[in-house]
Amino acid sequence: MKKTSLLVVILIPLLFSCHKDEIKIDRDNLLIGTWNFSVYQNNIAVYTRSLEFSENHAYKFNPDGTLLERKIAGFCGTPPISYTNYDGSWTILNDTLLEINSEYWGGTTLYKLDVESVSENSLKVILISGTN
Repeated sequence: MKKTSLLVVILIPLLFSCHKDEIKIDRDNLLIGTWNFSVYQNNIAVYTRSLEFSENHAYKFNPDGTLLERKIAGFCGTPPISYTNYDGSWTILNDTLLEINSEYWGGTTLYKLDVESVSENSLKVILISGTN
């Protein structure tokens, strides 16, 4: 009986500590969350929702209008490419248009994204303008 009790005491914490993190989705604003670049399809950049950034371009849209953008760390786009995170902000301009104000290796940049679609797992955007 003592061995069984000891085994239960050891196994129960292990069961509860081995859970998979779930992605929290804001049903009121599907844009909120972390999005990693997947692929280009007909000039549309497709991003996939994730728990954390990958080694590629990515966004983390926060509910307070701030964002974290993962992009190239320097001016050179020749491999090997390294990425870093930059602070920024985002604003909804209309039903499909976002304005992004973000830092980058050379200062700050202001550009717009046309949101073609956003779902629980996929974000599709077109870069429609940019200035440095």
